[in-house]
Amino acid sequence: MTKQKTKLTYETALQELQSIVAQLQEEAVSMDDLSEKVNWATELLNFCKERLRQTEEQVERLIRTE
Repeated sequence: MTKQKTKLTYETALQELQSIVAQLQEEAVSMDDLSEKVNWATELLNFCKERLRQTEEQVERLIRTE
């Protein structure tokens, strides 16, 4: 899963996270895939947190320069 060839964006990461959550809620994930899904979800969460942090910093810089 980490080997995606398309560039990861916040929106695609969020969609992927939502998909994983839906699969888990529907119990559509086998025990063999569960660890892989959890690891990928952790990577996606970290990516989203970092993007939000970067955006927050940019907004704060813009506000300070006005």
